[in-house]
Amino acid sequence: MDHVLWCNKHPLVLPDIVKGEGCYLYDRQGRKYLDLESGIWCLPLGHCHPQINAAIRAQSDEIMHSGYTYGNPIIEETSQALLEILNLPDGKCVFLSSGSEAVEFGVQVLRKISGKPLVLTLSDSFLGSYGSAGKKQADEWVLFDWQRCATCNSSEDCDPQCSYFSEIPFSRIGGFVFEPGSSSGLVRFPPKAFIQNVVKFIRQQDGFIQINEITTGLGRTGKWFGFQHYDISPDIVSVGKGLGNGYPVSAIAMTPEIIQRLSKMGFYYFQSHQNDPLGCAAAKAVIITLQEEEIIQKSKTVTEYLYERLKQLAEKYAIIQEIRGRGLMIAIEFSDRLTDDVLSDLYRRCIQQGLILAKRPGLTVFRIDPPLIIQKEEVDHFLETFDPLLAEVS
Repeated sequence: MDHVLWCNKHPLVLPDIVKGEGCYLYDRQGRKYLDLESGIWCLPLGHCHPQINAAIRAQSDEIMHSGYTYGNPIIEETSQALLEILNLPDGKCVFLSSGSEAVEFGVQVLRKISGKPLVLTLSDSFLGSYGSAGKKQADEWVLFDWQRCATCNSSEDCDPQCSYFSEIPFSRIGGFVFEPGSSSGLVRFPPKAFIQNVVKFIRQQDGFIQINEITTGLGRTGKWFGFQHYDISPDIVSVGKGLGNGYPVSAIAMTPEIIQRLSKMGFYYFQSHQNDPLGCAAAKAVIITLQEEEIIQKSKTVTEYLYERLKQLAEKYAIIQEIRGRGLMIAIEFSDRLTDDVLSDLYRRCIQQGLILAKRPGLTVFRIDPPLIIQKEEVDHFLETFDPLLAEVS
């Protein structure tokens, strides 16, 4: 990797991975690794899923790229499939290349149609790598720290008269961008009643709701989308990562009201790989495979088993402070008595033993985000390997 700029803040620990299959990766020497991170959470169906790869190959033999003035039937077919699982049958979609772009697109739409200076999000939201969503500057954003709400005695009913809640300047806010769970890698879930109150107040001020489903969509949290745990109805949904099962495609879905407002205002957006047939073919294949094979429903059994085994580890080792998650988006939070060096060493030992988990620099958290197709036997292998490594640290 002498000629590759590695600038993502994560160490390059496996420079020679040459093959992926299902939940596993293989290096040049034939060593096998259980991928409990799903790449970068992008593989709900695992590496090199045969149906997805076949769809990509078939589309690449026909047409991969379309221009500004012509389309392809697969774009409409994929839009219909995505809108169906979002329960937005009369909406419209735009397909792009990355999650960050899909979120930023939605944010610019919010700003365009609301005419208000501010957008609200939770302070631990990641949202994106660039643009307004990436910078989150004070003159454009209200960043609400909801951690006091998590420990509030009234979190289940959330009193909107609360002085803390009343600090939010709703009259100046045109929209709420909600990231339902990732919390910049920490895997935390705001109280349902609090989110419902925020949505209610935004709508009372004629504002709009955008959901960032880049990390939480396509079954990751045990439902098709993370916002479905909150019983709210969004205006805009940004989807990415798992949408292409490894192929770089993202999407923005919008309600008819949003589309109507944009049409009147003359909103334009264009980039070179907008609505590409190849990305749409991958996305359609992912949605159909998840539906036909009932992957999300089937994953619930192994999810319950994994949580039970992890709780047993937490009871066994005092260095584990908390196990939390939703579906197959799970965090193991360690005691803050463990230094980053100790946790980094534990992470390297996991790699040496053939386990790939997610460790975010500077955080006392390991993430587990395996493909939804993971089996009980693979969970057992993970835990039987992880247990003695925890014993060494303890």
